[in-house]
Amino acid sequence: MIIVKSEIEKTTKLKNDITRINIRAGRIYFYSEYELKGDGPYIDGLKKGDFIEHMYGRITLFDKEYNDCTLDWQRHNDQWIMMKEGNLHDCIMEAENHSFFHVIGR
Repeated sequence: MIIVKSEIEKTTKLKNDITRINIRAGRIYFYSEYELKGDGPYIDGLKKGDFIEHMYGRITLFDKEYNDCTLDWQRHNDQWIMMKEGNLHDCIMEAENHSFFHVIGR
């Protein structure tokens, strides 16, 4: 986790967008939090000013040295699409620069 956080701290956009990191089953999940703005209606009793956590993306690890990874982006239908293959640094840089990876509402 320290290596992942260190790589994210080197970025401009990701270090501000990612609010939580969760590692499970060989995958690093990134989450962002954003505030609801504008007029409703919103589901589950949420209203303007409430905060929502959004799945930002994930990196799937294939080795313990972070040399073989994929950067994955989740579509609106919950299917994952591989966006980049490479090492951890390559995948994080792709997320930093790709327009698919952004915080909703910004």
